[in-house]
Amino acid sequence: MATENALELARLGHFTDPEHAPYKVPHQMRIARLRRYGGDDYQPTVSAPLLFIPPLMVTADIYDVSPDISGVTKLTELGLDVWVIDFGSPEHEEGGMKRTLDDHIKAVSDSVDWVREATGKDVHLIGYSQGGMFAYQTAAYRGSEGIASLVTFGSPVDIHRNIPMIRESIAGKVFELAQGALDTPIDKLEGLPGFLTSTGFKLLAVHKEVGQLMDFVRKLHDRQALEKREARRRFLGGEGFVAWPGPALKKFIDEFVVHNRMLSGGFVVDGRTVTLADITCPVLFFVGERDTIANESAIRAIRGAAPNAELFEVAMRAGHFGLVVGKQAMSFTWPTVSSWVRW
Repeated sequence: MATENALELARLGHFTDPEHAPYKVPHQMRIARLRRYGGDDYQPTVSAPLLFIPPLMVTADIYDVSPDISGVTKLTELGLDVWVIDFGSPEHEEGGMKRTLDDHIKAVSDSVDWVREATGKDVHLIGYSQGGMFAYQTAAYRGSEGIASLVTFGSPVDIHRNIPMIRESIAGKVFELAQGALDTPIDKLEGLPGFLTSTGFKLLAVHKEVGQLMDFVRKLHDRQALEKREARRRFLGGEGFVAWPGPALKKFIDEFVVHNRMLSGGFVVDGRTVTLADITCPVLFFVGERDTIANESAIRAIRGAAPNAELFEVAMRAGHFGLVVGKQAMSFTWPTVSSWVRW
C-alpha cells in the first residue's frame, strides 16, 4: 500500500482535490474581492461581521485549508457572519506585481466601508501574521472609524525584536546599513515569487517541516490518514503561497523593517502620516509561545505602540501556523474569537 500510494503521488502530485467552504463574492475591487461565507440559507445569529485579512504572501484559503481545520467553517457553525478579503495571486493578474503596500491598506479600508454598508454594523477586523499588521495599519489610517475591534494572530509590531541575534541598541544601525545594500536589487526586483515565500516559511520552522515529513512517511501505507492531511500538505507544499509584489515589498522593508515605523515615528499611507496611537478600538492579540516566525516580544510591543486602545492578550502553546490552522485553532482559537465578538 505504501508503494502504491507513493507511485500515485509521484504520478499525479496529489491524492485528493481540496474542499472548501461555500462562499459568494458580493463585491470586487481593483486588487481584491470580498468573500462572504455560508450557504444560500445561512443566517448568522450574531449580526456584527468579521472581516479577515490574509498576509500578502499567503492565499485567502489560510482560513479554510480543509473542512476539518477550517476557521471560516467553525465560525459559521458558531453563528458568525464571516467575510474574507481575497487579494488573489498577483503573479497571475494584470498589474498584480506592481501593487503597493498602500493599495492593500486602502483595499482593506474600502472593504470595511463596503461590509459596514452591507450589514449596517461596525466590523471586527481580523488578521493573521502580516494580515494582522494590515489590520493595525488600516485601523490607524481610519482612526478606528467603523471598526468594532481588532483581532490579530502572531502579528509583530516591533520588527527589530523579531531578529534575536541583533541587540536592540544597534538594530537600527544594522538595518540601515542593510538597506543601502538592498536598495538597488529590490528596485530591480519584480517581486518575490510564491515558491520563495513558501521555502522561506519552511526554513523558519525547519524542525516542524522535518517532523511533518517523517510523519508523512510513517503514514504512507494509510490512505485514509494521507487523504485527511492532504489539503494541509498541499497548502504548505506551495499551493497556499503567492508572490509578493515588488513595490509592496520595498515599502515593507523600508518602513517596517529598516525604520520600524509600526513602533515609532509613524508611517505614511496615501500621503498621510499615521501611527498606531490613532487606534482607539479594543484589540485582542494572540501570541504563539512556540512561534519561531513572530517573536513574542515583537508581538507584545503593541502595548507600547497603541496607548489609546484597550488591549487584551491571549497566549497559546502553538507555533505561527498553529494559531489559525489545526486542532488547537479549532478547539480554542475560533471559540475564543466567537466569545470575543459576542462580548
